[in-house]
Parts: sequence; C-alpha cells; structure tokens
Amino acid sequence: MPTTILASRYNDLRNTVNLILGTSNNASPTFGYGQSFSTDSVIGTRSVAEISDADKISAQQYEDLYIDIVRTKSHQVGASNITIDEFVVGDFETNLSNTDKIEEAYVSNLESIATDITTDKFSVSPTNLSIANVPLATSTRTTSSSWSTRISHIFTMTFNTELERRHFFNAGGQIRLTASVNYTGSQAKTVDWQNILSDMGSTSFKAEETINNSNVGTGSTRGAYDLTTSYRLIYSRSGGSVYARNRYNIYAREYATGDSTSAIQFKVNFDDGRPNNLTYGIDEPVFGTFTSTVETATPNSQVTINGTAHDAVVIDSIPTGAMIRELS
Repeated sequence: MPTTILASRYNDLRNTVNLILGTSNNASPTFGYGQSFSTDSVIGTRSVAEISDADKISAQQYEDLYIDIVRTKSHQVGASNITIDEFVVGDFETNLSNTDKIEEAYVSNLESIATDITTDKFSVSPTNLSIANVPLATSTRTTSSSWSTRISHIFTMTFNTELERRHFFNAGGQIRLTASVNYTGSQAKTVDWQNILSDMGSTSFKAEETINNSNVGTGSTRGAYDLTTSYRLIYSRSGGSVYARNRYNIYAREYATGDSTSAIQFKVNFDDGRPNNLTYGIDEPVFGTFTSTVETATPNSQVTINGTAHDAVVIDSIPTGAMIRELS
C-alpha cells in the first residue's frame, strides 16, 4: 500500500548506500569505492498542520537514490543479475487523489538491497573486472641450469596514495598471481612441478582474503587489510603424493604507507623438498623455465537504468609493479 516516507528514513537509506559507494575515510577504511553519488540529505516538515504544506522528498531525489542503489548492486553481482522494480514517478502536487505513490513494499525492498550491498561490500562480479598483466613485476627463470632447494621472486605493487589503495580493494580489486613451468621431458620431479602449477591457475589477493580461483591449495583470511611489516603466508600449494614436500608459497607484507606511497611487497617461494621415499638417496634436480606472473584485476562497471547508461564503479588508479628480486 502507499506509504509516507519520513526524511529520516530516506536519509538512513541514503547514508547506507553512500558509505559503500562514496569516499573512504580513516574512521571506516574498509568502506568506500571512491565514487561520486547523486543525493543530498533532506529535511522534512511532516509535523505541519496540513500535510499538503509539508516539505517533501521529490520524485527526482528518490530516483537519484534509486540509481545509486542499482549502480552499487550491479557492480557487486553484475548488471544482468539484478532485478529491481521500475522507478515510480508520481505527481502528488497536482494529482493528490490518484497519483502513483511509493509503495511500502517497494521502499522495504530498496532497504533490503542496501543491507545486502553492505554485507557484500567487497564483492564484485567477475564481468566487472579488467585484467591486465604487470610485466615489471613478472619474472622468468630460464632453463639454463637445473636447481634444487628454493627459488624466490620478490616484487612490490605500489599505489599513489593510501586512499587509492583502499578504493581499489574496497571495490573488489585484486592482485593476481600465477606460475608455470615450460618443460618438455619426463623428469618426474619437474613434471610434478609442472602439473601442480598448471592445476593451480590464478590466486587472488583481495581486501580481506586470499583465494585460489580454481579452489586449489590453501588460501587465507589475509588480504590488504591484514598485513604487518613482516611477511605473512597468504597462500600455499603442495606437490603431488611422491613430491608432497614441494611447496609453492606466497607471502605478503606492508612495504610503505602514507600519502607519498602505499605499497605491498610480495614474495613467491618455490620450495623444492626431498621426495617422500629416499630409500636410494636420490633427490632429483628441477629443470625447465619457471615463470611467476603478476596481474591486476581492476574494478570497472557500467549499468543501464531506464534506458540511460551510468558508470557504476570506475577505478582509474591502479598499482604499478616493481621488481626487487627476479626469480632466482
């Protein structure tokens, strides 16, 4: 049924949406995509003697809020996966008796969506991520010689400011790592490395977790907001049954913070353990060309609402990569 919307209710809904969509701040660093929003808070005068004389929330103000809700939700789940009723446009000023009015169920649905976008604030639809290689952070160890024990790759990913870093990760941005072995042959230990890295696919470092996108290996609840100045293990992948002591490990730590630079340092270790069975005292060397690849997954999304295209979330500033130690 039609309902009366108090200014306080409108403002509460607006503030919930803007906390997710707008600029992050030090008090609530894990909120804010760094995007502009369309609304201002309103002041109502519902208490006047004649309701028709009260200051009212205009249809345009509610439509602007509706647009921001759809922008945020579509960014999180994808434009094709969001269903919201068409916006209601009434004319209460000139047609009090039978104008289209806001239904309670409609407003309640918007409030429910606002609750969901808060719960899912770090979510982003895969279709709203732009993947780009970071060649200055990617490293390759050629097959010029065999190796054993360990090879490591260390690099940094740097944002212009701490605020830009928060916006990147809050909106669902990721640093992705993959690894591979280019090898043709039958040497068992090298083939094992080749298989485990191929099966692993990519691993995504996010705001508050690190996950493998193929559900392989062991991720963690450590992301951009969980780092210290010391390395912390964020992902691990073990070798096959015969070579279970082989380990691919990713570590991350705070490198620098502040408005002059905001960086994260990653260390990728390929730990070559001894085979499970050393009856014959043999621990084979490893051959092949190893590559540790770094990518950014940057949030960018658009949505069409009532026939008009809107930018939902656009992250313009992405981190830059720099090598500290090549894979060696």
